[in-house]
This record gives sequence, structure tokens and C-alpha cells, in this order.
Amino acid sequence: MIRLFASDLDGTLLNALHRTDPVVLRSIARVRQAGLHFSLATGRTLRSGRQMGFAGNVCVVCANGAIVLDEGGAPIRTRSLDPAFVQELAAAFPTAPLEFVTVRHTYHLQSLEQHRASFGNAPLARRIIMRAPGLVGPPEHVYNVTPAQLASLDVLKVNAHLQGPGLAQDVHAFLARHADVATNAPFDPCMFEITAAGVNKGEALAWLAARLGIAEDEVAVYGDGGNDVVMLERFRHAYATANGSPAAKRAAGTVIGPCATYAVPRHVVRTLRAQGSLSAAR
Repeated sequence: MIRLFASDLDGTLLNALHRTDPVVLRSIARVRQAGLHFSLATGRTLRSGRQMGFAGNVCVVCANGAIVLDEGGAPIRTRSLDPAFVQELAAAFPTAPLEFVTVRHTYHLQSLEQHRASFGNAPLARRIIMRAPGLVGPPEHVYNVTPAQLASLDVLKVNAHLQGPGLAQDVHAFLARHADVATNAPFDPCMFEITAAGVNKGEALAWLAARLGIAEDEVAVYGDGGNDVVMLERFRHAYATANGSPAAKRAAGTVIGPCATYAVPRHVVRTLRAQGSLSAAR
């Protein structure tokens, strides 16, 4: 029996416009009405399960597993990057559009104007995702910080989209030299999503399941991209959307329909029906 459903957002649970809507929300409501659990599992940094239109009754594994929020939106676990690594990364690439994520804020080496310019050059999917409600604008973002200031913060994740192969190659080389303390698991190869070594959605969801008293074979996970691969490989009940990457599909083993036709919400409801949970929800 599935007692915890966990889904990536973009390309998976959300609709084709990267938004929640009544179909998505109804499927989660049916899970909760049955007395079961639902968790978001995303590379995004959410400050609460209520962001993006979700009700406050979902757990949140975000920042690729570096942050776990309970159903009330309170952080119940964080996994930080090594401060010396953070300072060295910032000092090595002082003009790069790196985003340093903490529980409450996202810090930038750049000015607001520089950040907007680099954001405008990002891929269309990245711009759509980052324009989601509640994710952009003060007080979340803090600009013009120094490497020394970043070393004093509890940085959980570093995001970047780097223009041109030279800079990206340099950052990849930097990360290879620090593979003992940091890992890069982006949803898309053109991105960087850097967390502490060993941090990933799968490990964080396993921790959350244990906290809820749920066995790993009672967890169903859904994903579509590179940062979902470890999660999809870890759990027995794993599903990739048809629009997902080849790596995600291989990791899941089972491919359902595309996100544009609500494959995940429909699969969740079918699972509830098959295990007799819908009657409990009525």
C-alpha cells in the first residue's frame, strides 16, 4: 500500500504552464482525505507548501533535498554546504551569476541589475519556472554580497545558468576537484544545482518517510529530470513522465503519460482507487 506520494514539480506534477490547477490540487486533496501523505520533491526552493497555490497540507522536499519542510511549512531538516567550499567557489567566480540559497533568502554576488540581465539570457523553461508566484522579488533576494559574507551564512544550495562553454567548463572542473564535499545534480544539463555531497531528493524522502513511520516500499515517487534520477532509482514504486529525460525514464523503469495530460495526478488517483483508499476519502 502506498502511504506517501512524492512528486517533482516542473515537467511532472505541474501542468504544461508550470502551474498548479484544480486537477493537480484535487489529486492531492484525495490523498490527504484518505489519511495518507503527499510531499513535493523539487529542485526549487520553496519557503512553504502554500507557495504556488498548494494548500498547507503537503510536506516539501526542496532544494534537491537540502531542505525538508513539514506540512506547516516549518524546516525540519537542512543539509548545508561546507562554508570553506562556498567561500572558495564565490571567490573563484566573482562575476558569475551564482545564486546562494539559504532557508530564508537567496544571495547573489551580482547587483540586482546584473542578475536581471543574466536571468534574461537564461533558457525559456528556466525563466518560466523562476517567474512562478512567490519565488522572485524581495525580501527573498539579497544582492552584492561578498565571498566572506557568504562564508558566514548557512548556504544549502547554489544555482546557476552559465553562458558560454568556457565558464561552465571551469565550474565543472572546480566541482570535480571538490567532489568530496559537493555534488551537482541539475534538472537540465545547461544548469548547475550544487548541494553538499550525498544530498539528493531520494535520501531526503527516505528520511521523511522514516520520520512519518512509512517504509520505503510504501512510497511512490514521480519525476522527469536529472535531479530526479537518484530518487527514481531508490524507490521500488517509481514513475517517470513521458516528457522526461532518457535518464529519468531508465531510472524509473515505468513511464506514464506526459505532464500536459496530468499523468501524475491521474496515476495518483488510480493508485488510490486500486488500493481501496478512495472509499476512505469519501
